Amino acid sequence: MSDPKYSTFERMSSGQWYLPGSEELEAIHTHTRKRLREFNALGNLDLDRAEALLGEILADGSAVPEWWAPTQVEYGRNTTFGEGCFVNVNMVILDCAPVTVGARTMFGPNCELITVGHPVNDLQMRRDGWEQARPITIGEDCWFGSRVSVMPGVRVGDRCVVGAGAVITKDVPDDSLVMGVPGRVVRTLNQEGDALEREELDV
Repeated sequence: MSDPKYSTFERMSSGQWYLPGSEELEAIHTHTRKRLREFNALGNLDLDRAEALLGEILADGSAVPEWWAPTQVEYGRNTTFGEGCFVNVNMVILDCAPVTVGARTMFGPNCELITVGHPVNDLQMRRDGWEQARPITIGEDCWFGSRVSVMPGVRVGDRCVVGAGAVITKDVPDDSLVMGVPGRVVRTLNQEGDALEREELDV
């Protein structure tokens, strides 16, 4: 099927089934790929230029995180960060639906934010290339360890910590420690408790 009405950025972002590859979507891809190529080639040596490139990739109104190359972002204009975020190397963001990250959230190396999937039951639709995307929302003050994957449609609350290698497939409430595959809440974090790491500071 080649009808362009099934391949618009608006349709894709809204969570409807869509077909990738339209001129509109390819134009956005090209815009992002050119800037990512330069960003990755900088090798974290020209941070001012890197910040400018990220500003041209991310959604209007997004803050620009401290972000280490290399990275891969599919569209960019569907991704919004709050102030003070940090993104380590090899982040992958497939933002076919909106990705929203709250202020001061940090990502370790090799994390993935994946909004898009393919038909599971309908083989013909899968062969024809149909896709569907659902938004990812991540709260403020979260920390994601290395190799964490967040799947389509997931909402992660504020002040969560996610252990390395976890795959988050369901919503996570505020103040949760999440580990495992699939990710599960191990315990609720006590932000006012006696086990705060500041007790170990030699100051």
